[in-house]
Amino acid sequence: MTELLKIARMACDVAMKEGAEFVDVVAGRGRSISVELENGAIKSTDVCRDFDVSIRAYVRGGMGSSNAGGYTDERNVIEAAKKATQLAKVAQPDPDFVGLPSPSTYQQVPGLYDDRIAEMGVDQVIEYAIMNIDSAKEAADDAIISGGAGLGFGERALVNSLGVEVESIGTSISVNIFTIIKRGDDVGSYFEFDYARGLDDFTPDGIGARATEAALRFLGSRKIETCVLPVVFGPFASYSLFSALCSNANAEDIQRDRSYLIEMKGKQVASELVTIIDDGLYPRGMSSGRCDGEGFPRKPLVVVERGVLKSYLHSFYTANKGGEENTGHSTRGGISPTNIRPSLGSITAAEIIKDTKEGLYINRSGLSPNSVTGEISATVDFGFKIENGELAYPVQNAMIGVNMLDLLKSIDAISSDYREEPGVIMPTVRAQNLKVAGGK
Repeated sequence: MTELLKIARMACDVAMKEGAEFVDVVAGRGRSISVELENGAIKSTDVCRDFDVSIRAYVRGGMGSSNAGGYTDERNVIEAAKKATQLAKVAQPDPDFVGLPSPSTYQQVPGLYDDRIAEMGVDQVIEYAIMNIDSAKEAADDAIISGGAGLGFGERALVNSLGVEVESIGTSISVNIFTIIKRGDDVGSYFEFDYARGLDDFTPDGIGARATEAALRFLGSRKIETCVLPVVFGPFASYSLFSALCSNANAEDIQRDRSYLIEMKGKQVASELVTIIDDGLYPRGMSSGRCDGEGFPRKPLVVVERGVLKSYLHSFYTANKGGEENTGHSTRGGISPTNIRPSLGSITAAEIIKDTKEGLYINRSGLSPNSVTGEISATVDFGFKIENGELAYPVQNAMIGVNMLDLLKSIDAISSDYREEPGVIMPTVRAQNLKVAGGK
């Protein structure tokens, strides 16, 4: 880490001497292992080590950027710093740019690094993949299996010309399995996964079996009539909705007039049951870290409270432009939420389904709305018809079409139980009176 800080400081100094008014630099290195599966066998195994220095220089608000990648030596870094400054000098000036974050204090976030993962070899990653092929085959010997396993280790240093210096180190590990079952003309499929920052949160056993068992349940799908129904969103589907809402609340889109949430801050955007906290400091969270991509400290942020939009997500630039507080959500390439944690309800997911006489249950679906209009038009690839409070049969050729705000305001139940992935809570959610287009 001392070496990375030294490299980042040098690049920053060079750019400032070349005439940059502001500079920030990220120097990072890491190692990754990935195992890819196809047709129930290992297709490829890759081990990668990388080293990269990313430099951004600013002159009159215009930005120039350059990278020195690969096995970087000092000369490459110096040349990249000079190039970034040259590009900044000819870039279009931006009067809304006022500077970069100043030095601050940063909270330590527990559980983002595990030396057991950092030191893990290829053989162990292959073992994770193979044991899930085996568990998938035990569930159905005709399962067609793809997916993979992988891990990553990385460390970085972020430095800017105002004195910010932040070091970070992290690990991650994952297994994912996609299973297809073909029985004549009938096809069922499903996807399961597990990921974590440390081995104590990692439970790779049985992922292949769970994916295959779920794929079997999607055999025998039927078409349904077009109708207006309550829709129950399972954990993955509800996460898609809530993460989309937080993503669409990014200030960059608001300021560029390309979001359906323009002028909605302080107004009702969802049911009073909906409260969402974005917490970039959550221990062991996959999206956790001491600071954002610009070196601004992260903190928990209430995005929605009892249905009211309380905050937009800001970078240093958008916060200054909008005259609002920086929320620490810069990714260097944009603005993004971190760990989405909605508040929970008082009844279980099973009770929500039992309470739904007729409806549609969606396991997972691409429910992201059009960011400008808020309109959702999504196929239901993994869903069940609910009849008499039970999941009756899987559906096919169904779609839902609704405005995002109308959907969120129609939510009348959020479960007390949930699926949790590191940093993220995913409850079951029910919304009333949604139009479902069937293919029957």
